[in-house]
Amino acid sequence: SKLGLFRVTAKISDAILEYGTGWPKIEKLGLAMLFEGSRMELNANKGYIFGNKIIKSKVEIPHLDADWPMLNITSEVEGPVAEGLKFVNESPVKLVTQGFTDDLKASGQGKLALELKIPLEDLDAAKFKGAYKVSNGTIFANSEIGMPELSKINGTLNFTESSLSSQNINAEILGGPAQFSLRTGADKILRVNANGQITDAGIKKIASNIIIDNMQGSTKWTSEITIKKPLVDINLRANLVGMSIELPPPLNKPSNQEIVFNLNKKQLSATTDSINITYGNLVATKILRTDQAGKLMFDRGDIGINLAAELPSQAGLSLHGKLDYLNADDWIALLNKPSNKTDTNSISINKADLKVQTMDIFGRTLNNLKLTAEPTDTGLKMVVDSREINGNAEWQRAGSGKIIARLKNLIIPKEDDVSTKPVVKKEIKKLANGYPALDVLVENFQLGNKKLGSLELNAFENGDNWDIQKLIIANPDSTLSAEGSWHNWTRNPNTNLKFTLAVNNIGSTLKRFGQPDAVKGGEANISGQLKWAGSPHEFDTNSLDGNFIFEAKKGQFLKVQPGFGRLFGLLSLQSLPRRLSLDFRDLFSDGFAFDKISATAKVDNGIMRSNDFFMTGPAAEAKIKGETNLKTETQNLNVKVTPHVSDSLSLAALAGGPIAGAAAFVAQKILKDPFNKIISSEYIITGTWSDPKEIESEKEKTPLPNNSSPLTQ
Repeated sequence: SKLGLFRVTAKISDAILEYGTGWPKIEKLGLAMLFEGSRMELNANKGYIFGNKIIKSKVEIPHLDADWPMLNITSEVEGPVAEGLKFVNESPVKLVTQGFTDDLKASGQGKLALELKIPLEDLDAAKFKGAYKVSNGTIFANSEIGMPELSKINGTLNFTESSLSSQNINAEILGGPAQFSLRTGADKILRVNANGQITDAGIKKIASNIIIDNMQGSTKWTSEITIKKPLVDINLRANLVGMSIELPPPLNKPSNQEIVFNLNKKQLSATTDSINITYGNLVATKILRTDQAGKLMFDRGDIGINLAAELPSQAGLSLHGKLDYLNADDWIALLNKPSNKTDTNSISINKADLKVQTMDIFGRTLNNLKLTAEPTDTGLKMVVDSREINGNAEWQRAGSGKIIARLKNLIIPKEDDVSTKPVVKKEIKKLANGYPALDVLVENFQLGNKKLGSLELNAFENGDNWDIQKLIIANPDSTLSAEGSWHNWTRNPNTNLKFTLAVNNIGSTLKRFGQPDAVKGGEANISGQLKWAGSPHEFDTNSLDGNFIFEAKKGQFLKVQPGFGRLFGLLSLQSLPRRLSLDFRDLFSDGFAFDKISATAKVDNGIMRSNDFFMTGPAAEAKIKGETNLKTETQNLNVKVTPHVSDSLSLAALAGGPIAGAAAFVAQKILKDPFNKIISSEYIITGTWSDPKEIESEKEKTPLPNNSSPLTQ
């Protein structure tokens, strides 16, 4: 140029450069400044933007004298990822991220390449683009947007004043590798697509519940996240192949089975979001969260099992479901397992409504069960309706807890009736919070097929004992009253009861206990104390100890029935007609009528002993001493039978003529019943209840010859 060249150079250190409104200033800047003609150029070799160190930076105004001068900046900086996030959050780049980076906490190293074009006459019209490369970074968990920790992050994030994008960022999340891609569009919504592999250990780091705690293995997942601050929507899917869930049915799953898990979080407003979770077709959950003290917290929700989830109108969590089968014993054992974990975020269910076709519990089966439960200020109220149990129950949580039940029916099936695998008696372990007290009234109590009548039970825990304060089973035929304890559950469980049984119809009572046609009529009273190993409902004759007093009157023994009825056959001497040399058919085989029976007995480890069993009736009287083994159904008894033949002999003689009858009658009285004494017999009975063996005692009187009746002589 004829006018020459204007050129100025300078070295500047420890400078501060503010290069655009809203952009962080550069501090401790060291640069070489050049003014050449109408061009300005600054080349920096030192400086910091927050904690990010400038590697190189060029600031240029190509035409200072232009009508619309443009400031161009090209920079490369590096530093901790946390400082990179600070740069994003305190620059116009934040408008592109939609506030996604506002609350993120991070570590690792990052490198930023940034280009800016800033019209000096219109700073708001600035254009920029950049690439931020992360090396081995970590973004810590953020509960606000439901994001777990991301570690080992490696990848590049590209951005402009109107877009944000990245392809195949590699990271590790929840214990497995993952890849992320993201982009923004004209709608200013940030969309994140991710996929990876998740492990059980990774999940357990961020949450703990009964399902997560019993997961094993790993599985693939995919996720989509859309962010338009403050709205954050998340959708996550996993087919769970490779992941096992070691829970009782129906939540159990082998690792090779595919069951689709889906979680969908949708932001309804800045203060409300909804979460929908499905586990195959089995479980559906809907949750509504609302703002509480600046955080989104649970407000209401519903869990459906084999049914759709319906968001309730009232606050709290509800549960409703429909199941073909449930083994409650397995679930109770699982829930009673000791755990060192505490879930401070757990949400209690405030209403439950379940229908179960078949449920096994405590080794028994309930059918067509309908259960509703709602919490109260003191505990929980329940309505139970099933083929076996009908009525209302209440759980009171104070102390060790208390169950109050008012039931119309309580039918406890036999163990053989359980619908599934054979029951294995499990060890009873003491719960940390003790055992609940019981206050139970039942109109119709049935054990197996035995209709026992009404039941009244009051019991409570007392140290290592569970004291049975009152147990009454009453029906039109008998009343059983008992008290005692279920002792020392933790180490050596056993039951000790003091009881009284008042019977106004022995035959009907035995029929209720499964021994029909054993006795006709009769009244009885039994009282004593019994002890056996195990629980009260596990009455076990093999370990039975105790003593009792028995009195009966005005009844008749009938035919012997199978099972325990064989013992009645033995005590009523119905087996004698087939075994003894003396023919007692008329006295016993067709049913011995008794006027009175009395006995005291002791039981020691399943062996019952008595020395004063006495039975008398119109036909005979019998005295029995010895023992019977309730475990092996064997006996060793000394039996003395004395028939009452006096009246029948006199009547028969009288039929032969007045003189003969009178002579026989006078002879009897003078000789003081000689016929009875002649035919009194004493025997030792061994063998089993079903096949007793009689051995003639040395004390036995010689009977009349030829097995004949005295009337034929």
